[in-house]
Amino acid sequence: MLSLQESGWDTNDRKNPLRLDAVKPLPDGRIFGLEWETGNISSSHRAINRILLGHMHYGLIGGVLVVPSKNLYQYLTDRVGNYPELEPYFDVWSTYPLDEGILAIIVVEQDGISSCVPRIKKGTDGRAMI
Repeated sequence: MLSLQESGWDTNDRKNPLRLDAVKPLPDGRIFGLEWETGNISSSHRAINRILLGHMHYGLIGGVLVVPSKNLYQYLTDRVGNYPELEPYFDVWSTYPLDEGILAIIVVEQDGISSCVPRIKKGTDGRAMI
């Protein structure tokens, strides 16, 4: 978050009109949005919908959703949004008439696994209690 702020991103507690995790105001008045997935798969679908609505109504020129890979998913809370569960919907989202801009999903994965690091207890609360 601090790195994004230092690069000119607004990460002010999702108080932007789209409630995206971070937005970058552009010189021409449009904005670019970023969401990272920590909730369940429904949250991922809402994030994509917010990005597309932002393109339609709020001058959003692009948006990216960051999700865990299948390999990383097994170490996260139950049902966190992830690439394999979103991939079947790519055909639906590709029909959106995006004449200018970008909608992207970026997949992230851990660098490695260590038996020296204690595991975080797996839960179903979206990690809200940690």
